[in-house]
Amino acid sequence: MTLRTIACTLAAGLAVASLATGAVAQDKTSIAWGGSNPGGVMYYMVGVAGTELGKDLPDVNITQVTTGGSTENAKRLIKGELDMGIVYGSHVFMAQEPTGPFKDGPKGDMLRGVAMAYEGPTYFVTLADSGVSTIADLAGKKVALGPPGSGTVFNCSNILTALGILDQVEPQMMTFADAGRALGNGQIDAFCQSSSPAAAVTELAETRDVVVLTYEEDQLAKISETYPFYHTGTMPETTYKGVPATDMPYTTVYWVAHESVPEDVVKRMVASAYERQDALANGHKAWAQMKPDVENFEALGAPMHPGAAAYYAESGAAK
Repeated sequence: MTLRTIACTLAAGLAVASLATGAVAQDKTSIAWGGSNPGGVMYYMVGVAGTELGKDLPDVNITQVTTGGSTENAKRLIKGELDMGIVYGSHVFMAQEPTGPFKDGPKGDMLRGVAMAYEGPTYFVTLADSGVSTIADLAGKKVALGPPGSGTVFNCSNILTALGILDQVEPQMMTFADAGRALGNGQIDAFCQSSSPAAAVTELAETRDVVVLTYEEDQLAKISETYPFYHTGTMPETTYKGVPATDMPYTTVYWVAHESVPEDVVKRMVASAYERQDALANGHKAWAQMKPDVENFEALGAPMHPGAAAYYAESGAAK
């Protein structure tokens, strides 16, 4: 065999290999999944989901996308920039109008439910020596409300609006991790957090005496009256070191997909998530709350994704 023949044979072999590799790459489905900034609950939930679900789904490439949180996730899902996202139920509802942070934008009629991810509280964190002991004390103080475009800013602003003190605080916009450091360094007086446990609070509580401000009963009633998508729940005493069980406003948070994600991919991702729910919860406690919650999601005005609906119908878990 001549060198020319050998070269041609090698070239042909490489071409076949390249085509085969290309075919494999084309068969792999890419999923861009929006969470939040580091230090936020959604960030870690998506991170552990990508790792665990990837063990069962080698043909699905899950990419964790760092975002501002729920508001940005919903907006980018609507634009088709994300395939999946963790989104507040209130944002799913508002996107159907559209109203609130989605006013003047396209209707979110491409949003599809996958599962209830968790129920998350909204609360204000300070230090024992800050001089802030009640939510009313936040007036005139520097309060970090979360990263721009996040669901945390949305929730915290709603809470302060309902209580009539939003225009009295000095709002600061920063990531959760930065807010934890800023509070520890005395650069702010408090920061707001949606969902728990949040790494920013957990890490700060390891070195400082952290205080989670309590809500009065009439404050909780006022919040629910002003914004019906909040309900009162109790954050367990085991959530943060030194913090007792505390009643606070909760909102439901969902795992949401764009309608364009293939039915088979969603169905297999959901199946894997429930099979690996213990492992997901070991990665972040919030995953322990995952459940179908179909009726409540559809009441927001958006349907379930066909892949999720098929899984729930076959498993008999569609509640």
